[in-house]
Amino acid sequence: MEGVPDGFPAPDAPRAGLVLDRAGLAERAGVPAFVVDLVIDAGLITPLDNGSDGERFDSDDVEMLVAARTLVGEGVAVEELAALAMRHATNVENLIEDAIDLVKRHFDREGRDKAALVASVNRLVPVATNLVVGHFEKTLWARAMARIGDDPAPAVGAIVVKARRIEGRVDPLAAYAAATSDQHRSVWLRPDASMGLAAFGVVETIRPVGSDRFSAASAARAVLAARIRRDPDPEAPAPVLVGGFSFTPTGADTESQQPDPGNGGYRHAVPRWTGFGDCRMVLPELTIIDHPDGAWVLAATRVGSDGDETAAETVLDQRLTSFRVEPPMPATGDPARPASAMIDCDRDDGYAALVADAVAGIHRGEFQKVVLARTVTLDYGLDVAAVLDRLRLRNPACAIFAVTAGESTFLGATPEELVTLDGPRLNTVALAGTAPCSDDPEADERFGAGLLTSAKNRAEHRFVVDGIIDALSGLGLVDPAPSEPGLMRLSRVQHLRTPITARVQRRRTGASDMDVLRAAGVLHPTAAVGGAPTGAALEFIAGREGFDRGWYAAPVGWCDLDGNGEVGVALRCALTGPDSTHLFAGAGIVTDSDPEDELEETAMKLRALLDVIDEC
Repeated sequence: MEGVPDGFPAPDAPRAGLVLDRAGLAERAGVPAFVVDLVIDAGLITPLDNGSDGERFDSDDVEMLVAARTLVGEGVAVEELAALAMRHATNVENLIEDAIDLVKRHFDREGRDKAALVASVNRLVPVATNLVVGHFEKTLWARAMARIGDDPAPAVGAIVVKARRIEGRVDPLAAYAAATSDQHRSVWLRPDASMGLAAFGVVETIRPVGSDRFSAASAARAVLAARIRRDPDPEAPAPVLVGGFSFTPTGADTESQQPDPGNGGYRHAVPRWTGFGDCRMVLPELTIIDHPDGAWVLAATRVGSDGDETAAETVLDQRLTSFRVEPPMPATGDPARPASAMIDCDRDDGYAALVADAVAGIHRGEFQKVVLARTVTLDYGLDVAAVLDRLRLRNPACAIFAVTAGESTFLGATPEELVTLDGPRLNTVALAGTAPCSDDPEADERFGAGLLTSAKNRAEHRFVVDGIIDALSGLGLVDPAPSEPGLMRLSRVQHLRTPITARVQRRRTGASDMDVLRAAGVLHPTAAVGGAPTGAALEFIAGREGFDRGWYAAPVGWCDLDGNGEVGVALRCALTGPDSTHLFAGAGIVTDSDPEDELEETAMKLRALLDVIDEC
């Protein structure tokens, strides 16, 4: 059938009076089920309000999907189309509200009653619809022909990115440390891979809220990828978004409230996550990317109100020319020196009792596993660059990160890779089960052997592996059976670790039906940071943990505009501001967890970061 892309069945003609569920809608329109989920999650199609128990859709919805399917058949990527439709829907809704307010004010001034207003609306809606459709069609034809004739309209507000290769290697952390404190700055370092990036300033911010924040961020990434003017150098890296997500959505882009711990819960000093929101992914003004093949600096800007793209490129050339390579950060102290941070991580602030309550819940069958966190507070802010430098020396196998929002910086050294995506290859890691490390090789080997044979830790780890495999299988991704877990040794602790891989279908256009942001949303929260079953565990956490996790234990990292990237789980981390610092750590609770042992496990994890703070 003409206009039907490969893999899409031919649809039946839509019929009036149809009432369909999601599966029936996908079948009737001839589109994959994930497309139906995407447009419904985006709010482009809403179920009928017919009083039925389940979702129901009609022939109009079929026609919309068939029209979209035709565009996909012409090579338009699904995400790009959905993202464009989301922009259209938002703009149309705002315009409609303004138009209704205008008409209503007019009729209110004339004192017309409700019946007269309804009659006028019945007359005006078809007229207004014809005007809008006619204007849209005329403008679309004119602009399309102009573009085909290489006579594009002025690119007012368009974003232009230029790139320049740098001779030799660059230390992104040194550039981060040298940046002014009043601008946005972020850093992501992988010492074991000799890779890092640093980002400064803001050109565009993606800030969706609510439970659909991952899919919305993915769609926004696709929109940005479609309209940005990139450097034509084929060797230049794709522009990068940096940032992260909240552990659970608040539905707002403001400071969240302290949750009520309820009966038996306990309270902490309140971490203030102002400015971080449910999601914050930033396209920076300046990005430094350093890897073994060399270093690049990317500069981005918006085209001015005059639409002069050449002038914007001149600004970028000047910015790139003036870029100065900072010398590497000087080494600070001996990374093996023992620390003596003046805080008692072993002090029981009610955590042991909370663990006991969770174990009782497991025995009652409420859930199988729950991950419970605690936080300790320092009454001073941190020298962020110095802490990051120490973290990368102590933890070369971890991802070292920092993200700023206003006066606060969220930083850490996470051992847990949530997902990386590079072309068709998806990688993730199951990391759960903990034992101490020791400077004595024999003792360290004994701790590791005990971890590998511990029934409690193996059970905790298995929940994480099974959850990841289920999530990937639900997407239809090819996932070979994972190997037996090995050990990941860090400065204070060691964990059971199982790498997992899958292959992803990518589109030739560069926008994919699975980018790293959407993959992160599918996998988060793993059982390593939430529990199993997920819903019951999260409900217990929300009601009893007693503080707002914010971005703790949530996805943080980077995504380029082609959808590739690296996202880690924000662990071994802290939120620091001018006057205080909050450190976070958690432990997985299963049926035979001992409250005192779990308290000690969180203390070990807190000390890993406190050791570094004490050295700086």
